[in-house]
Amino acid sequence: MRLRPHLPRRDVAPAAHHDRLALFSVLWALAAVWHLLGNTFAASGWTQALLAVAAGIVLWRPGEAGPLALLAVAGVLTVWDEAPLLGNHWLLAGFVNAGILMAVAVGVARRRGRDTVDLASRLFPVARLTLLTFYAFASFAKINSGFFDRSTSCAVFYFEESTSSLGLTSLQLGGAAWLQWAVIVGTVIVELSIPVLLVVRRTRNVGVVVALAFHALLALDHSHQFFDFSSVLTALFVLFLPISVGTWVVERVGSVRARLALVDERFPQRVHAGLAVLPVLAGLAVAGEAVDAELALEVGWWPWQVFVVTVMVATVRFLGQNPPAPLTRAMRPHHAAFLLVPLLVVGNGLTPYLELKTAYGWNMYANLRTVDGASNHYLVRRTLPLTDEQADLVRIVSTDDPGLSIYADRGYALTWRQLRTYAADHPAIQLTYRRAGATVALQQASDRPELVEPVPTWREKLQLFRAVDLQDPERCVPAFGPAR
Repeated sequence: MRLRPHLPRRDVAPAAHHDRLALFSVLWALAAVWHLLGNTFAASGWTQALLAVAAGIVLWRPGEAGPLALLAVAGVLTVWDEAPLLGNHWLLAGFVNAGILMAVAVGVARRRGRDTVDLASRLFPVARLTLLTFYAFASFAKINSGFFDRSTSCAVFYFEESTSSLGLTSLQLGGAAWLQWAVIVGTVIVELSIPVLLVVRRTRNVGVVVALAFHALLALDHSHQFFDFSSVLTALFVLFLPISVGTWVVERVGSVRARLALVDERFPQRVHAGLAVLPVLAGLAVAGEAVDAELALEVGWWPWQVFVVTVMVATVRFLGQNPPAPLTRAMRPHHAAFLLVPLLVVGNGLTPYLELKTAYGWNMYANLRTVDGASNHYLVRRTLPLTDEQADLVRIVSTDDPGLSIYADRGYALTWRQLRTYAADHPAIQLTYRRAGATVALQQASDRPELVEPVPTWREKLQLFRAVDLQDPERCVPAFGPAR
């Protein structure tokens, strides 16, 4: 099945499509580096190094299919490598990278591998659909009793964490109820409105500005690495701007290069090389474990603040100077086969409600509880469990292992298979747990062979269940959740 071809607009020069692809490439490469800085030990060193080098090549040669494909391959590899402790934003990036590889492969098969206009026409619609689908699920997940409870809401939790990390505790107004409600309701309204604003052509430009500003505010948190999440979304939000945005940026970069050339003909090239090399060095420092998580957070946080303000100012100026018409045909796929990526995104968003898994299901920071047929969502009152994993919960009573003790201390349960996954890697831990009404005390986890029986790798990585809160309402989980 083939849809009506998504051909480039005849009134737009091919250079404009190339410039827009170059702009996206730069933003996508920088998002990869910010991801490394925000997730220092999530993947093995060689995949992190590959991602950093690929990002540098893209920054040196933006807008070319080969470097962008290499970056996409590195991104997909790190997704698999990081799983099961995988952030929602990086899984989203993984789906977009899959779309990049599909688009490049089709171009190569048609002997149009270097045609950037053709590449952009294949890639961008699927990338936009992927973002919209992801965002719709993420905002929908927040319509639940836990998120709308001031004592547990992730909106209140991160508002207080952000203001405290910036030394602005006075903005909390002593925990004023009206302010906390404003934060909760405001977050839900903004998040629900962003997909709608981006879908409707007349409000598309406004939607980009609102989305950029909202995620810039989220990434102000100086104790939590939200800049990795916001950098991925920023690269995708910019795709909803009119086609001419790429040329507008290129013209201004060219003007700066011309001024630098007045100082020294080679100075612009040196600046370009430095701007490409510095992010690579930061990524390689992470890969080589030359920086710890705290230092990496600092290295990522400060440049991100400068960068995102620059992006917002540039976006507003671009839209304010002879404002171009909003982007048309933004979500029309080049071919029906490209719908596979957004359909996979839909499937992933449904997994918490089907209890296939509850981690990285576009349900981050949402207080969503979907356990053993029950749900705290206001609209989805019951789940449709396709597995019985969460019908078999284990409560940790006591242990000498720090990785498990937090669940006993904080009142969280684990699924039996999730505990098995952990115990298989830590067979010598002392453990007392309660399961199905019975208490089991073990001097070593290996004393019970079924507890340390290995879990298949594909299940460990792809079918992850977060820790289950034994309290009601569902608390915000600032840590990842499943036993490490």
